[in-house]
Amino acid sequence: MTLAERIDADLLTAMKAREALVVEVLRFLKSSLQNARIAARAGLNDADVEKLIASDVKRRTEAAAQFRTGGRQDLADADEAAIAILQAYLPKGLSEAEISAIITAQVSAVGATGPGDFGKVMGSVMAKVGTRADGKIIQALVKKILSP
Repeated sequence: MTLAERIDADLLTAMKAREALVVEVLRFLKSSLQNARIAARAGLNDADVEKLIASDVKRRTEAAAQFRTGGRQDLADADEAAIAILQAYLPKGLSEAEISAIITAQVSAVGATGPGDFGKVMGSVMAKVGTRADGKIIQALVKKILSP
């Protein structure tokens, strides 16, 4: 079963169980998937679906932080509940130690010698890690490892 099929099945189950928040979040996700299919003019594989979900999680995380600073805890809580639903469809995240090990391996693989090779290292690490880690964390670790 593909990730998109799993989302469809979970949406149907949530509709039958009358879980309003889950239905709302999954319908929005299905709409985003359909828009991405139309834009790509092709089907989406699981990696594409994961990227779309990860970007939605990131968007909702930023929105929750802004709602919290604006004094709208109710909206922040709603976004955090939606994030919890969406994260069930993402692979388990990597720890900092695992990310550092991947970065060290990629530094050796691309032959990086200093901060000038940041772009090469970031590109290869992001391709290897995918949606399992936040780009900001990876960027900070790459800078730390490449700095003299």
